[in-house]
Amino acid sequence: MITPPVRGCASGPGPLLHPAGISAIELLLTLVILGLLAAAAGLGVGSLESSVAIRSAAAEVGAAMLRARAAAITRNTNVGLKYRQNGDRYEWTIYADGNGNGVRTLDITRGIDRPIASFGWSHNDVRPGILTGSRVPDPGDPGSYLDRVDDPIRFNASDICSFSPIGECTPGSIYLWDGRDRMAVVRVYGRSGKLRTLYWRRGERNWKP
Repeated sequence: MITPPVRGCASGPGPLLHPAGISAIELLLTLVILGLLAAAAGLGVGSLESSVAIRSAAAEVGAAMLRARAAAITRNTNVGLKYRQNGDRYEWTIYADGNGNGVRTLDITRGIDRPIASFGWSHNDVRPGILTGSRVPDPGDPGSYLDRVDDPIRFNASDICSFSPIGECTPGSIYLWDGRDRMAVVRVYGRSGKLRTLYWRRGERNWKP
């Protein structure tokens, strides 16, 4: 007699995530781990630690964006992802649009756009920022350099990454810096919501996948 397979019951990350979102996050983290293993042979211990830190932080940003996108789709409402300081810790917070005009900083301050999920930023060694002391190439404009080095979270004129109920988003970039020589940028594209992560090290001419 053939016994039918038994489905396991795995605990998920919470009600905000659609199963497709979970799969995407798992795939993203798997690709990051594989990339780190591939690079390990050619790096010294100190350099490897720096590479691991910046890549892990970039993966966390990508996962936060995927969670926000999944929340917008499953809740059928506009949501926004914002990096903020809460007491003595930094965290990513997802806000739901409360009045139909999108998630805005003013509406967050007034309590109109309310938080629906928050998750702490686990990297003390890497935070949103742009390297100082050297010019940083602009990843979107070869031959040019980044301006506004005090503005590492760029979604038009806002620091909120917004997603619509059909998965579209505000195009923009989040730059990460380890405080020394390495940076990452997580870029999200508007209509598709697709993510792309690039890395740069002081002295290099171009950003690399």
